[in-house]
Amino acid sequence: MAPRALVLLGCGWIARRHAAAARRLGIPVLAASRDLARARAFARAHGAADAFGSYAEAVRDPRACGAVVCTPHDRHLDDALLALDAGLHVLVEKPIARTLAEADRMIAAARVAERVLLVGENFHFMPAFRHVRAQIAAGRLGALRELHLVARGFRRHAGWRLGVAAAGGGTLLDGGIHYVHNLRAWGGEVRRVFALRPPQTVELGGEDAVDVLVELAGGVVGLLANSLGARGVPRFQWSTVTGVDGTCFADNRGRWVLLRGVDGARIRLFVRDTRGHEAMLKAFESAIATGASPEMDGVAGRRDLAVVLAAYRSIAERRAVDVPC
Repeated sequence: MAPRALVLLGCGWIARRHAAAARRLGIPVLAASRDLARARAFARAHGAADAFGSYAEAVRDPRACGAVVCTPHDRHLDDALLALDAGLHVLVEKPIARTLAEADRMIAAARVAERVLLVGENFHFMPAFRHVRAQIAAGRLGALRELHLVARGFRRHAGWRLGVAAAGGGTLLDGGIHYVHNLRAWGGEVRRVFALRPPQTVELGGEDAVDVLVELAGGVVGLLANSLGARGVPRFQWSTVTGVDGTCFADNRGRWVLLRGVDGARIRLFVRDTRGHEAMLKAFESAIATGASPEMDGVAGRRDLAVVLAAYRSIAERRAVDVPC
């Protein structure tokens, strides 16, 4: 039988999400941490087949066919290269890297190794957000005009996210990149950005809040408000896509989508795999089996990163910045 196990590099919060999705799909996982005791505790709690205190040892295990990189941002490149060098396919958590140069090295290494590189942007695979894309593609909103994405709340971080070098940025790079991806997935490629950040209130390696105005393909306008420093904001939030014939409202947690237009209103509820982790692992396995490039490949992850970095440049230079193609 061909190897099927996935090596989880890192045993933090996001690794638990991947382990749970793999368990529901019947995919065996191997837990790896630089702390063997932590890896063993993770394996016991989440049903991993084995535990390792060395990433290098874990990626060489003969049961493994792929690695899921769940480490801090500054380790994404090195850990992906380690797995690729061992002959494994790679699913790297978003953001793909801290810089475009790091992303390019990872993409090139996967190409040379002839291995799949999938970026773990679960928003791409969430059923509700895929439904929004389908409504747009079917023309049910008419020609698009504007997108408003709001993801604001209050949350304190600890650990590596407090360091500029490890994090590579703040809330926009870490969590806001999900919504940057939705801007692209729903509205087309981002051409230009203008971004501002309010005064800092939460300790973080980068900004704790940012507001980004973007020009999308065809002149569509997008607005993203992303914050970890907004006290009192309710957790219930949604995003909107407006066209000449109607507006699509999408719950940010992926539980429902409401379409209101010239033909009335219709709502669709989502209860299975609402965060898209199972669909993402299925796409990873399918790409490995077929050799086809996944939808959310390294190039797609690089495009999301390019928008974030253009927004950071806009903040620093206090002007609109074109996004490189």
